[in-house]
Amino acid sequence: MYTKAIIFAVLAAAILSVMPISLAENGTSSSKAANGQLQSDQTPAEPGVGDLLYSDDFSSSKSGWPQYSKGDFSALYKNGKYHETAVPALYWNFRIFPRLNFSDFVLEVEATKEAGPDDNAFGVLVREFDAGRNSYAFLLSSDGYYQVKKAQNNSWVYVPDWAKSSAIKTGNATNIVKVVCNGDKFSFYANGVKLTDYNDSSYANGHIALAVESKSEGNVTIGFDNLTVRAIK
Repeated sequence: MYTKAIIFAVLAAAILSVMPISLAENGTSSSKAANGQLQSDQTPAEPGVGDLLYSDDFSSSKSGWPQYSKGDFSALYKNGKYHETAVPALYWNFRIFPRLNFSDFVLEVEATKEAGPDDNAFGVLVREFDAGRNSYAFLLSSDGYYQVKKAQNNSWVYVPDWAKSSAIKTGNATNIVKVVCNGDKFSFYANGVKLTDYNDSSYANGHIALAVESKSEGNVTIGFDNLTVRAIK
């Protein structure tokens, strides 16, 4: 009996050693591998996060983000956050932090809907230059949708449909927006959950910006807080 058990164990180990192992056995693929396309597949591994390159908790206007207040739009430090308000309906605007230029990095920022309808858009621009005429944008909405798009020469040249995700907190909630820029590869997250990947090699570096957009109704206010930019290992 003891000898038979040893033989059985050896045979079982031999069989297992030649069986293929699939790490994505239950997954589905809808990847678009061409440059400038979203990829719904998860990448095998994300780059490591390195040293802190920049941070701002918006507790003081001396940190240098531009302040602006006119009829259609305002961007102001208030109550320890950086608030942006789009007043009319169907209005898009953003503010750029001009001092620093980033290439490969991991950006995170908290974004809270302070006022206005859930049908809105807010988020970040990365690798921005030429006053926003060229950039990549990652946007969420307070009704649970997200979008990645690309601006080129002051026109949106890549604008996929909005996609819904249960990872996005709806209503008057705070969402953690995260973007990983690593060469021509981008990954986009909400609250620690990867929503999508994107490949494009048009812009290698640039500024960062914070954005807000109103849709069918105006008076959308988003409060940004605890912004960090870290190097990639």
